[in-house]
Amino acid sequence: MKRNLILLILPLVIWSSCAPTRVVVEKNKYEDFKLGQYSSFDFAQIDTPNDSLVPYQQIVTQLKENITSALVARGLKLDPSAPDLKINLGVVVADKVQTRETNVTSDPFTYSGQRSYYWEVKEIPVNTYREGSLTIHFVNNPGNVLVWAGLISEVVPKKEEEKPAAIQDAVDQIFKYLDINNK
Repeated sequence: MKRNLILLILPLVIWSSCAPTRVVVEKNKYEDFKLGQYSSFDFAQIDTPNDSLVPYQQIVTQLKENITSALVARGLKLDPSAPDLKINLGVVVADKVQTRETNVTSDPFTYSGQRSYYWEVKEIPVNTYREGSLTIHFVNNPGNVLVWAGLISEVVPKKEEEKPAAIQDAVDQIFKYLDINNK
């Protein structure tokens, strides 16, 4: 029994470790982008004060730290005065409702009057969750030209202590995509 369980789980573990990244990039648009062509970077600055950014400030700070670590590990340095590459981040968090279709075997018939039974397929809510999307733009600083843009969307954990790991995973997925497609 234990051996059968291991044989069942092992392919799933191998499949998930080889799964492609969840990063979405417009096809055939940024093929010329090579991260190795740049030596320095900085993050785009937001000039206008905006109270709507306050809830995201911790997320943006964590993203900047993780992206900085990833870029430094790839040989770029942070240069706020004259960077080769500017990085613009977009963060959207939306409340979502998970639904399922009703099914005749698990959902009861509805009785409506004198021998009038009917059943219909409906979407019923089963869970709520938050989905976060991160858009990252790499902009060639001297020309102010977009050279690469990618998007990743994931479910945002409900527990605060799990959020840093989810943010790190999103950044890892983006740089995994860049490493694979930047050779």
